[in-house]
Order: sequence, then C-alpha cells, then structure tokens
Amino acid sequence: MPRHLRAVAVVAGAAAATVLLAACSKPTPKITVLGGGRVVTISPSTYCFDAAHCRRAARLDLPSFTVAADAKVMVDVPRAVDSRGWVVNALNLDGSKQLGSSGLIQGSHSYRVPSGIAGGNPFVVEVDELNHGRPDGSKWSFLIQVSPTKS
Repeated sequence: MPRHLRAVAVVAGAAAATVLLAACSKPTPKITVLGGGRVVTISPSTYCFDAAHCRRAARLDLPSFTVAADAKVMVDVPRAVDSRGWVVNALNLDGSKQLGSSGLIQGSHSYRVPSGIAGGNPFVVEVDELNHGRPDGSKWSFLIQVSPTKS
C-alpha cells in the first residue's frame, strides 16, 4: 500500500475510534418518576446516541411504584428527550398487550400515567424517545403496582 494511502487509513481509523469512544463516554439522559410518595431517577435500559451507537444496560432492574387505584404517576424527561419527542406506553406484565399510550409528546417535559389503566393489575410503563416521530431504540421502563382499595 502506498505511503499516502496508509496515512489516510490511519487518520480515518483514528477518527472512527474517536467517534466510538465519544459515544461510549457520553452520559445517558435519565428520567424522573414521581409516584406513591417516591421520587426515582431512572437510567435507560437502552439509549441510542444515533442509529449506529446504542448502549444497553448490563442488567435491567425495573423500579417499582405502589400507588393508590385513583393516583397518577408523573414522568418527567430532560430537555434532550423532550426536544426530539417521546411517547409513554402502558403494557401488561409480559409486554404482549398495550393498555394505553400517550401518543406523541413534544413541547412538554412531563406526563401523568393513570394507575387505573390496567384495572387494578400491575403493569409496565415504557418511555420511548423518538426520532422523526418513530422510536429510536432509547427506552426507560418501570413497574406500577396498584394498592388494593379498602372497603
């Protein structure tokens, strides 16, 4: 390989490595959830900096909130997520059925999830960041358990 092509290859390789390392060292945005008297900051289970660079959590621990049957759980996202758009989905525990969706949220950093959406059963909430109106792969998840009502 000619010397000048080797130099170009080395520079291109160094530039690519720098981009990969920068994506690995960037912090991922966290959401804040308020419910059942608790405030919890949640890291994403997956966060995509772009289509080629996604970071997945090594282990997924779903934070859990126990709330009254008529309560609402507030989800608050940082500006970086809000500016691209986001959606909140409520799913049954195994994820096979969507119980409700916020639809596109943009221009607002918070959304309230009604605890009664699953008829008193526990359910999973997923927050998805959007890119041009479609989920980009970035996801935050938590569990809502509804406390039994007293008769």
